[in-house]
Amino acid sequence: FLNPTHWFQFADDAAVISSQESENQHLLNRFSIWCQWSNMIIRVDKCSTFGIKKALTKSIQYLPKLLINKQLIPKINIGEAFQYLGRYFSFNMSDEHHKSELISLVEELMADIDSKPLHPKNKILLYSRYLLSKLSWHFTVSTVSKTWVTENIDSKVNSYIRKWLDIPISGTLSTVFLTRNKCGLTICPPSVKFIQCQTVLRKALKTSPNEAINDLRKATSNSKNILYDVYINSTKQVLKDFRSG
Repeated sequence: FLNPTHWFQFADDAAVISSQESENQHLLNRFSIWCQWSNMIIRVDKCSTFGIKKALTKSIQYLPKLLINKQLIPKINIGEAFQYLGRYFSFNMSDEHHKSELISLVEELMADIDSKPLHPKNKILLYSRYLLSKLSWHFTVSTVSKTWVTENIDSKVNSYIRKWLDIPISGTLSTVFLTRNKCGLTICPPSVKFIQCQTVLRKALKTSPNEAINDLRKATSNSKNILYDVYINSTKQVLKDFRSG
């Protein structure tokens, strides 16, 4: 565990992880041979290297020098992040990139939906079917908090819903979030979608055939994830509890 040497492959995306730069270069050489055998072309310009090393008593980010097919792989600059399978990774492991991308995505898509000459009912349908699905991956892989989603994403969405339904700022939206058989519009707020996505993630960790992944879920069953673990057997229960609360 302290000296990892891993080669992760997902479709045409690969990640090579090691504790020593020399080991990483060895794995990259093997990876290059495998790509030649499988007739896969390596786009070095789309690759990147990211390094962390021990300096005295603390860890620091540095710029590793690694080659593939005799070409130097571009380095991630100090303080910057790289993206792998939709998740941003940086030395500080902050979610600032996810947060800014989520805000930009919501502002852009909600403004686009609002500008369309559609009935409010169809605008809400676009929000429910399209925008929420665009947010799902960020909600699944990032570690933003529900409070942040409520304060920064829900507020933007709610302002448009009020506009479309002519609900004043003094009016409550609690009714429109109810199901149709309770005179609501079955609208799901982003914060509720966020809980559902986190629940799906926690369930995937729990049911994984890999024991190390199961151990990861147990190790992260802290106060932040207790809420999602409660719903681990049913994402529908998230909506039920929200609408009954």
